Amino acid sequence: IMKNLTWLIALMAMAFFACSSEPASIVTGKEFIQNRSAVADTASIFHSSDPFVMQLRYGKAFDFAKVKWEIVDANGTVVSSKTSAVNNKQDSYTVIVSSVRHGGIASAAEIFRAKEGTFTIRFTNADAGTPILEKQVQVVLNSQKIGE
Repeated sequence: IMKNLTWLIALMAMAFFACSSEPASIVTGKEFIQNRSAVADTASIFHSSDPFVMQLRYGKAFDFAKVKWEIVDANGTVVSSKTSAVNNKQDSYTVIVSSVRHGGIASAAEIFRAKEGTFTIRFTNADAGTPILEKQVQVVLNSQKIGE
């Protein structure tokens, strides 16, 4: 009976840890919560003057050494990109761009280099060149209402 109980506990622990890792996701928002090291997920539509932060949540420790992010416009042109080192002690990677114009977090217009449009954010395993995830984001004029 003790042997069966040990196996049952081991199986329950494996099931718990298998279920506890969240799937990979790209989170976009207007603010970064420092004490949680997390982006407040607000939406996929931003006014051009909104601050913009993005985060790749890998769902487990990174199993590669370099991550690349790209922002691509509707015509397929890469607007911005960067490759950075990551390690197996991290499970997320945050992109916070400082505004050259007014300090603080850069606005959507500064990051996407446009006041409006649809863009794709793409994260790639830079070691292997394999895609991880993509997310569509829309930037609208400040005068446009969101959600109506």
